[in-house]
Amino acid sequence: MSTYTPPYQLTDAILRLSTEIAATVKEITVRGNLSAQPQLHRANRIRSVHSSLAIEHNSLTLDQVTALLNGKRVLAPQQEVLEVQNAFRAYDLLPMLDPYSIDDLLKAHRVMMEGLVAGAGTFRNQGVGVYSGGQLIHAGTPAQYVPETMQQLFGWLRSTQAHPLISSCVFHYEFEFIHPFADGNGRTGRLWQTLILQRWEPVFAYLPVESMILAHQADYYVALNAANTQGSATVFIEFMLEMILEALKNVYVDAERVSAARSSRSAPTASWENTRRSTRSRPPATSPRCLTSIRTASVSTAGATAVSWR
Repeated sequence: MSTYTPPYQLTDAILRLSTEIAATVKEITVRGNLSAQPQLHRANRIRSVHSSLAIEHNSLTLDQVTALLNGKRVLAPQQEVLEVQNAFRAYDLLPMLDPYSIDDLLKAHRVMMEGLVAGAGTFRNQGVGVYSGGQLIHAGTPAQYVPETMQQLFGWLRSTQAHPLISSCVFHYEFEFIHPFADGNGRTGRLWQTLILQRWEPVFAYLPVESMILAHQADYYVALNAANTQGSATVFIEFMLEMILEALKNVYVDAERVSAARSSRSAPTASWENTRRSTRSRPPATSPRCLTSIRTASVSTAGATAVSWR
């Protein structure tokens, strides 16, 4: 089997975005304000599942997806409910999957598409195309070549010296270009990019990049089509790095907000005895100057506590 190297170029934009992403990941990791927040992990996982399926025209709302994760019943088409349930199961597999294993890819697709499409977990045996309205905009690799091209793609992924930020984007694009399955290619490709990134930095396990893609869905397809036209993944890499950076910044802000709220709730209050002693020489409690002093002291105490918690 011949070796394969996906075509792409390292542009100034790719290098700049990669550097900024790495710095943001380091900041989040050093501060530790995401790893210790399971409630934020859960919320981000829900966003990932909801957004990845919404891209594929699943109509369930974020609240409905949340209710399903909580074991509640929702009034919705059964197929769409099953899509959500399967996606949660697939994302839960992430810690156990090997990003360099085709067998694990087939396993993830089987879980993702079980009960939704015939042949879940197997490569397609017929042609497939991507349509806009009634117009064919992309034809997947001919079915008889899919196993070989996937072997080549995984061979490149295992051996490449490219940074995981780059290789994950290249894999995502090449995967969608090949379109190895009869259905579920989009959601599986996005899942696999998350897996590759998670192996680099664990923070990516709960980074809802899918929500950024949903918010910029039209641009997502423009980038895919532009890469097809140019015969190079470069423009798609640039787009995906922008989405990753935006998702990281959003998660950083969310984590800081939760951390600050927790620190505020945990801020120590002065004991009754200390308060009684310190107010003996103060003006009456109704004095505006006294109230101002108390407010100032409270703000200073909360601020000091917040720094120590970080």
